[in-house]
Amino acid sequence: MNVRSTVGLFAMVFGLALAACGGPLEYVAKGTPRAPEADAKIVADVNSQTVMTRVSVTAEHLAPPDRLMPGGATYVVWARKDSSSQWQRIGALAYSPDNRKGALEEASVPLTSFELIISAEQQGAPAAPSPHVVIQQKVAE
Repeated sequence: MNVRSTVGLFAMVFGLALAACGGPLEYVAKGTPRAPEADAKIVADVNSQTVMTRVSVTAEHLAPPDRLMPGGATYVVWARKDSSSQWQRIGALAYSPDNRKGALEEASVPLTSFELIISAEQQGAPAAPSPHVVIQQKVAE
């Protein structure tokens, strides 16, 4: 085998390995009827071996939470395995009312396939989501 064919074989194997990895999942989610102008980019880095997903969320065009519910103060990100499971709080968006953007830099979810929502809340650590959901997305490999 000459050097050129060895390099070609290596490039092919490396390319197949990268294709198998796939990289993080990326979603562009539109707002619910409660917040139709909202948009969110959700990046989910799924690790099937550890049954863990790292999630980052960037949302734009979010109205101040107090416009969606009385006493609204923040937006919270939630996840659950399916509709028969309870919601787990992943974290609160760092929200800027001046530019109407919010972000959750990185959070861990102990699931590899789940429903994700963002809801307006009166506090950053409620026990369950309010009905004021502005973004929803199914995350799955």
